[in-house]
Amino acid sequence: MRAILCPGQGSRPTALLPDVEDGAPQQESVGSSPVPKAVRRLVREASAVCGLDLPKLVRQSVENPDGEPLGTHVAQPLTVLISLLSALRAGLLGPAEGERAALDGPQPGTVVAGHSLGSVTALALAGALSPLEAVRLAAVRGRAMASCCTADDGTRLGGMSAVVGGEREDVLAQIHAAGLTVANVNGATQVVASGTFEALARLSAPTGARLVPLDVAGPFHCPLMAGAAPALEQAVRCLPDRPLLRPVVDDATGELHPVGTSSRVLLEALAGKLTAPVRWDLVQERLVALGTDEAVVLAPAQVLAGLARRGLPGVRLTRLS
Repeated sequence: MRAILCPGQGSRPTALLPDVEDGAPQQESVGSSPVPKAVRRLVREASAVCGLDLPKLVRQSVENPDGEPLGTHVAQPLTVLISLLSALRAGLLGPAEGERAALDGPQPGTVVAGHSLGSVTALALAGALSPLEAVRLAAVRGRAMASCCTADDGTRLGGMSAVVGGEREDVLAQIHAAGLTVANVNGATQVVASGTFEALARLSAPTGARLVPLDVAGPFHCPLMAGAAPALEQAVRCLPDRPLLRPVVDDATGELHPVGTSSRVLLEALAGKLTAPVRWDLVQERLVALGTDEAVVLAPAQVLAGLARRGLPGVRLTRLS
């Protein structure tokens, strides 16, 4: 079985977006589709629905890799767009002809899963959202979360740190003792804590563990993000209900949502996930239980590919760019 894995906001873009000017090359075949023309159209339309010049913002970030990370309001629609472009180039943006029959069987032929923001991308690959709906929803999510990241005077409220190694019970005890929230459980050896900078300063690594501060714009997946929920709830109310064309593994519970499931259930869950932990450990356990033998990580793939290498032993891994 093949799993398509959709990254969250943690990975910075490492390559420029394709040229969207009319003078760019018109075709490059993937199957029978003129992909570059479709790629340029998606980039142009995504920039329009976000009200952002995404190619220019990517260029600035790539040319200054040691600078501040892109703001959440930019990074989220941009990450979803980059993921969708990599899927489009690889012919993975929708179920291929004949794949539907495989999906209707007792074992899904292709399953999708997204880490945090990647859940939006996963819903696009599952047919619950169009590509532009996914980018637009990510833009709403990003703007709403960005407003929760700073105080009225513009100062940042908090951040995130990974605790790598150590015994799980000891790690969780230290996180809670510092007044932090468990934001991500990424596997057997990595838990991410989120909260204010004051609480992060109190966090100490238990025996056998080390702390890795994360290059993120805010304290995601903790109660400080609660204010972002109403905007996301309103945005998903405007979206149509569609049956899933591919099964989706839920990044909060590891539950498998089969083909035909109403997209409404998954869309309405997005707002609650803003303050809930990502349980990528449960996602990977589910993928192993399903007999996954191939995992394709959409771009930007750095972080999620690393988690897959550790959490999906023996699975053939492909990183898209």
